[in-house]
Amino acid sequence: MNGTKVNGLLISAGLSGRMGEFKPLMQFNGEPFVTGITRKLVSFCEKVVIVTGFQNEKVEALIDSQFSITRLDSTRLIESERVNSQFPNKVTCVYNPNYTKGMFTSLKAGIEQLKNSEWVLYHFVDQPFFTNEFYKKMVSQANDEFDWVQPVHDGKEGHPVMFNKKVIDMIAESPLDSNLRMIRDLPVIRKNYWNCDCPEVLVDFDTKEDLKRFDSNQ
Repeated sequence: MNGTKVNGLLISAGLSGRMGEFKPLMQFNGEPFVTGITRKLVSFCEKVVIVTGFQNEKVEALIDSQFSITRLDSTRLIESERVNSQFPNKVTCVYNPNYTKGMFTSLKAGIEQLKNSEWVLYHFVDQPFFTNEFYKKMVSQANDEFDWVQPVHDGKEGHPVMFNKKVIDMIAESPLDSNLRMIRDLPVIRKNYWNCDCPEVLVDFDTKEDLKRFDSNQ
């Protein structure tokens, strides 16, 4: 990573409508999606922000049981610390009251807490299957030559993605009805499409049948 600092942004705010079950609390390899991803991100990121929305109290309670968290309500900016954890001050939960209005609103809510980041690793909660080796390789892609890093497998663009301060500032200044693809596609954004050997970058879980293909415990 050559000294580049990366912060994690995990979106855990949606309704999980297509799945029929609340994704953040679903189990993958014996652990809820949201805690499994967070546990890996804190190993590679300076800090991790989790944006909550639907059933936010359940998500925050679960995260609080595993990590030392700071809770932020973006409507009141009330903060409370949790102590006695192996990850002090590394994990923050932010509630997005606009979560039903689209994922970009959750992205903006998280970016508000990460404005001073060099790089942000932007992650969805329905991608719990990446290994530590994947994150290590992805984080190593961050450098001054690019503003945006996106994994590509078999010629197809996947997720998660990373972006730097230039993109962070654009997100913060964009209206709630914008989308990240519009920002990525601007000519001023220098893009690194990273060809990786991980087909999972093209996958998320929308049905329980999807999950069975990856989880040995299903």
